[in-house]
Amino acid sequence: MRQIRRGFLNPRFQIFFGAIVVTASELFLKRGAVATAGSAESWGWTGLASLGSPYFWIGIALVIVSLLSWLYVLKHLPLSIAFPLSNVVHVLVPLASWLFLGEIISSRRWGGIALVLIGLIVVAKPFAKIEERL
Repeated sequence: MRQIRRGFLNPRFQIFFGAIVVTASELFLKRGAVATAGSAESWGWTGLASLGSPYFWIGIALVIVSLLSWLYVLKHLPLSIAFPLSNVVHVLVPLASWLFLGEIISSRRWGGIALVLIGLIVVAKPFAKIEERL
């Protein structure tokens, strides 16, 4: 049990966990917005109709979980390392949108995803060296 807790509290794991939670929150928020898109009320253009969707509230709960995870990461890692690594969401959200929502990813977007992945690899190398010193 102690090893599981220590692994969960590893800042590297928390960055990945936070990115997964952010991705899930975006999917739920999208589902909530789509579920209430046909709302005919006069304020429907604001998106406030989404408040009536359970998907929206699950998405908000996940945003709070991701915030707590992010605060933990910031407590243990330099921002100059943590922030670039958190950008893995720019890969995960389009992929999840494609897989779970059936959205189309253009070839230009695939190229952008590849560039983000290359950037993450470049940033991750110094992160590994910093973690060795911790």
